[in-house]
Amino acid sequence: MSAANKRYVIIPAGGIGLRMQAALPKQFLLLNNIPVIVHTLRLFLTVNGIEKIIVPVAAEWKLYFNELKDQYSLPSLIECIEGGETRYQSVKNALAVLPDEGLVSIHDAARPLATPGLIEKCFTETILNGNAIAAVGVKDSVFELTASGFKSANRNNFRLAQTPQCFKLSGIKKAYQKEYHESFTDDASVFEAAGNKLNLVEGESTNFKITNPEDLLFAETVLKQRK
Repeated sequence: MSAANKRYVIIPAGGIGLRMQAALPKQFLLLNNIPVIVHTLRLFLTVNGIEKIIVPVAAEWKLYFNELKDQYSLPSLIECIEGGETRYQSVKNALAVLPDEGLVSIHDAARPLATPGLIEKCFTETILNGNAIAAVGVKDSVFELTASGFKSANRNNFRLAQTPQCFKLSGIKKAYQKEYHESFTDDASVFEAAGNKLNLVEGESTNFKITNPEDLLFAETVLKQRK
């Protein structure tokens, strides 16, 4: 595989998940008796050609993560580094240890139900179009808050962003040279703020982010159905 098409992965895992109301950050909670982040890492290990997986973790959780890595016999291509105070800084730290050439898929640690097919699609689309942002349509009615109050909006004009979000390393590294702004809610927003056009690809309805306790119950159901 040429250097330009080599595959790398970043799994930001520095969040503390306050909405989960648990002692452990949500990425470390058990899903079918296995930590959520282990499910996510195992997912990417099924994808061909991954050179390295970088996992930025809060300093106080690095030892715990490395213990999980040993407990579940995760391979050495998974490298834990210290994350930052924000997701933006964690991803920036991870990009710094990757080469300037290649492809990188950035995926939420607490989003363990994506499929290998979606990851492959994002890598392929990035080769063709420079980036690939998984996103799904809006099923519910949408209202926009304006100066005069709420008004209905056409839901067909909106998409909900997911991960993976995949980029050519040269492009996303350049984008992350911008100073942090509170509008940077994901990597796509950083990439767009640097003047780049986003290429959206169809995501998956079951590729949700585990945020609340009920999400864990739903994720257990999805895993049981897949088995």
